[in-house]
Amino acid sequence: MADALVREPLVAEPADRIARLPEAAIQDAWVRGLFSTDGLRTTDGQPVRVLDRGRLNTDSGPDVRDARVEVGEILWAGDVEVHTTSAAWEAHGHHRDPAYDRVVLHVILAADRRTGTLRRADGSALPELVLLPHLDRSLRALLRAFHVEPTEAPRCAPRWAEVDPAVARDWVRHLGAERLWDRARQLGRAYGRRPDLDRLLVRRMLRALGYEANADAFETLADRLPLAALRALDGPAIHQALLAASGLGPSDLFEDPPEAAVAVAPMRPQAWRRGGRPANAPLRRIAQAAAWLAPGGPLRRDAVNTLADALRHGTDAALDRLRPPPPDGSPALGRTRATRVLADAVLPVLLLDAEQREAPDRQAAVLDAYGALPAVPDHVTRRFADLGLTPRSAAEAQGVHQLARAYCEEGRCARCAVGQALYPALGRV
Repeated sequence: MADALVREPLVAEPADRIARLPEAAIQDAWVRGLFSTDGLRTTDGQPVRVLDRGRLNTDSGPDVRDARVEVGEILWAGDVEVHTTSAAWEAHGHHRDPAYDRVVLHVILAADRRTGTLRRADGSALPELVLLPHLDRSLRALLRAFHVEPTEAPRCAPRWAEVDPAVARDWVRHLGAERLWDRARQLGRAYGRRPDLDRLLVRRMLRALGYEANADAFETLADRLPLAALRALDGPAIHQALLAASGLGPSDLFEDPPEAAVAVAPMRPQAWRRGGRPANAPLRRIAQAAAWLAPGGPLRRDAVNTLADALRHGTDAALDRLRPPPPDGSPALGRTRATRVLADAVLPVLLLDAEQREAPDRQAAVLDAYGALPAVPDHVTRRFADLGLTPRSAAEAQGVHQLARAYCEEGRCARCAVGQALYPALGRV
């Protein structure tokens, strides 16, 4: 039993207090190191040494990024997910989400019946650490520390229940649209008044494919590719060309590229981060990129119009276009990652294209898709879900991020619809 391997806490804590502690407070305790590192062990008895607790993630995906922990005799670099109990891992759908395959440690406050039995989407066992026995203060003191030094918590949180839910939801929808338009126009400014949207879409999609760890490396790879020549090849040849250009293929590919037309100087292998989970391994993602460029793939030709046409048939059709089978027989891109690629990379470029074309029908199609895509829960959205505002779409989830970053963190309560509803005098300041 996993419970037998969990040390008793130094301070007895009522079960109801454990259940009521917000996950955000536990995340805060982990990132700030409010616990003793002596005698840390996973629930299956392996010693844990924390070299870097990582940084809090304010975007979608696991709660903490860039952590370095030694579990047993293996040093892992990756993500940390934090929950009150183990059951939340499956309740939040992480066991089906490849975006969480790079989680190297699951930190929970207290053990439950699921502790010690969890697996990632790729089937591998998930190491777990119970934090409660190692906290350096009581839960009451921990909660006080969290509220005294809040991280991204809205100042109005204690009164959030007074907010009309319709007001809050309308506001985050507005902010979600604002955030998408901001991204589209930032791309326009960054890449010139009339950027090559075809190449820009390739660059943005490959960057999104790389997850956070390899986003820069994939963007570098995209910039090196001679697209016209590459698109003339079949799927296996494209895959070989990408491997050669990435610097991760067999050494003979560097000396004798599959096609002289696509021969480019290979990237340094050190540019790629390979310490994560298999689903996010660069080689697997490169195979998925090859599928995008292969015959029938969304980036084969005229990528902007190809994906705009798919979007007119609904978000499911667009997501299907992002999940062609890779030429090497490896798994296709997961639906959750495809959703992130569509929301973060494709929609901003398509919206920029629609604005430049002065095509309101295309703008409407992009915004409709944005509102129809499912939300992907993350650290920020869960913080607001605890207050009663659970995003129901990608647009609402991005609106919550916009609310947290552009209003809550900046103290712009007087310009926030929620702040004005709670404190009417602010609107007259």
